[in-house]
Amino acid sequence: MPPITEEQKNQDVQDIIQDGFKGAVTTCALTSLVVFAASRYCPWTKANINYAGKTFIISALTAASFAFSAERSMVKKHRGHGRWD
Repeated sequence: MPPITEEQKNQDVQDIIQDGFKGAVTTCALTSLVVFAASRYCPWTKANINYAGKTFIISALTAASFAFSAERSMVKKHRGHGRWD
């Protein structure tokens, strides 16, 4: 297997970040819909979760989704190259 060039490494890193960002955007949109719908129609949520709590829920799930998506993409890239030097 030929060695990995610096250009290939940079492209792989950009692809990993892009995949993580796509996952984070999707999760942010879906989580926002669920949280705001729950706060509108569920009496317990409306009474007990304020704006800061809603923001924390959305941002925590978005960050976790970015990390998870980027990790999956990194594993796929790593399997394709054999190893990183």
